[in-house]
Amino acid sequence: MAILSKPLSTALIVAATLLAGGPSTLAGQNPSATPPAQVALAATPQHPPAETREPDISLSQKQKRNLMKANFEKMKRDADELAALAKSLQEDLDKSNVNILSLGVVEKAERIEKLAKKIKSTARGM
Repeated sequence: MAILSKPLSTALIVAATLLAGGPSTLAGQNPSATPPAQVALAATPQHPPAETREPDISLSQKQKRNLMKANFEKMKRDADELAALAKSLQEDLDKSNVNILSLGVVEKAERIEKLAKKIKSTARGM
């Protein structure tokens, strides 16, 4: 077995002691006893401050219908814009060739993707 230097062997003993019984073992305390400050903290429920909590507001049936109707109209407008952009993208691609692709094509494709995600998230929220 190799001979270890005193600082290294001391560090290994301290590490083994900490792993075996935790830091309270070194201080001579009972490792199973929980300090009173930790017990008090554990007993106190952790709630965010009142300013950050969302209020519990339930909507009436009429408000829900109006909200769903507004979301549906918004999705229809977005779908119309999406269709127009897709048609415009198709026309731009027809004008392009393999070697030349305009920046507008990429921008329109990104806008189409954003609109599609927006419609999808609105539909899931209904």
